Amino acid sequence: MKFWYRLKQLILLIGDLSLFFVALWISLIIRNLELENKRQLQENLPLFIVIFLVWLMLNYINGLYDLKKISSKKSTIIFLQTAFSSFLVSIVIFYILPSRNINPKTILVLTISIAYLFIYLWRKIYINILSNKKLKTNVLFLNYTSEVSEIIDILNKQKTLGYNVKAILNNDSKKIENAYQDIKIYENFYNLEKIIDDEKIEIIITNNNLNKEEEITQELYKLLFKQIKIINISSFYESITGRIPPSAFYKTWFLQYLSDLDKPIYNKFTRLIEFFSILFFGTFFLILLPFIALSIKTNSKGKIFFKQKRLGKNGKTFWIYKFRTMYSLSKDGSAEIHGAEFAQKNDKRITSIGKILRKTRLDELPQVINLIKGEITVIGPRPERPEISADLEKQMPYYNIRNVIKPGITGWAQTQEHYTANLETSLQKFQYDLFYIKNRSILLDISILLKTVNVVLRAMGQ
Repeated sequence: MKFWYRLKQLILLIGDLSLFFVALWISLIIRNLELENKRQLQENLPLFIVIFLVWLMLNYINGLYDLKKISSKKSTIIFLQTAFSSFLVSIVIFYILPSRNINPKTILVLTISIAYLFIYLWRKIYINILSNKKLKTNVLFLNYTSEVSEIIDILNKQKTLGYNVKAILNNDSKKIENAYQDIKIYENFYNLEKIIDDEKIEIIITNNNLNKEEEITQELYKLLFKQIKIINISSFYESITGRIPPSAFYKTWFLQYLSDLDKPIYNKFTRLIEFFSILFFGTFFLILLPFIALSIKTNSKGKIFFKQKRLGKNGKTFWIYKFRTMYSLSKDGSAEIHGAEFAQKNDKRITSIGKILRKTRLDELPQVINLIKGEITVIGPRPERPEISADLEKQMPYYNIRNVIKPGITGWAQTQEHYTANLETSLQKFQYDLFYIKNRSILLDISILLKTVNVVLRAMGQ
C-alpha cells in the first residue's frame, strides 16, 4: 500500500516538474516573441533547474504532495501561498547565483505564473482521476469496529486515497446499516466467496486476532487462488492514518515491533543531524537571545527562561528549557495554580509576546541546551511531564512505552496533531508516537523536518 501511495505522489511530482519546464519554454516564447528559442533556453536552463528543484521542495513542505490534503477546502489558499513563497525564494536565488550572460529576472514572473497555473489545473485533473470510483480498489471489512468506522469516514472525506469500501461482514447489521447507505452489510461469512465475486473485492481487511478465528481463517484460505489481498486492520489503519490503532496495543505487538530498536546506519544519521542542529540552532539562539529576552521582560513580570521536569529515555527525568511564554501566576514562577494541566488553544495565561514565540516555535530555542547535554534528540516523541504522564498511564496502560527512545524537539505527532488539550488528543499523539518508533527511518525523519519547517513558516505552533 505504501508503494502505491508513493507512486501516486511521484506521478504528481513528475507532472509538476515537467510543467515547470514547459512554463519556462512558453515564457521565453512570450518574452522574445519567437518560437525558435533554443539558445535562450540553454542559457537559462542551468539556473532554472536549481529554481525548479527549490519549487518542488517548497511544494512538499507546504503539503502539495500529501494526497490526504490536496483536495481539502484550504488547498487553494495553500497553493497560492506556495506560489508566492516560491517567487520570493527565486528572487533570493537569482541574487545568490548571478549570471553575467543572462538576466532571467525578466522571465521569472511569466514562468512562475504559467507554471503554477498549469500545475493547479494538473492537480484538478489528477484529483478527478484518483477520485474516480472505477479506478479505486474495492475493500471488504470482516468486522465493524470504531477503527473501521474511523477509516470509512476518512476515505469518504479523502477521495484521493484510492479505496472504495464495498462491503462489511457484521453479525449486528442494525448497528451500521443506516450510517453507510452505499456499503453492503452482510450478516455472516459463510458465503464469503460469493460476496467477493459479487462485490468485485480486491482487498479484505481482517481482525488483528485472526489466528483465533478458525472458521473465518478457513474461508479465507479458500481465496488463496483468487489472488485477493488480505491485510489486518492494524496495517491498513496505519497506512490510512499514519497512526497505530488502539486495537494493536497488546504485549505481543510491542515485542514484535519495539524490542529491537538498534539501527546502526540510522543512528549515525541522527548524530549527524544533532551536530548540525547544535551549530545552527545554537547560533540562532545566541543571536536572538537579547531581543527575545528584552521582549519577554518588557511584556510581563517573571523570568526570561522557564524550566520544567520532563521524562526522557527509559523514564529518566530531566529539566527542559524554554523561553517563558505565560504569565507568572504561582510562587515558582509558573502559570499553574492548580497543578499540572494541558495548555489550551487560545489559553488566557499566554502573554502577547508568548503567543508569537509559540506560533513561530521560537520558545523552543533554549532546548539547544538539552540537545547539547544529550537529553533529547532532534526528532522523536515530545517529552511529557511526569505528572501528566502518570495520569495518562492510568487511562492508557502502555503509555510509558513511548519512552523506549530518546525524546525529540519535534516529531511525527507534532506535524500531524498540533494541540494536546485532552485525553482523546493525547491518545492520538500516542498513536502517532508509536507509528514513528515502529517506522523510524532517514526518509521519515527528513519528511518530519520539512513538515516542521511548514509548521514554523505557517505559525501553527501552540
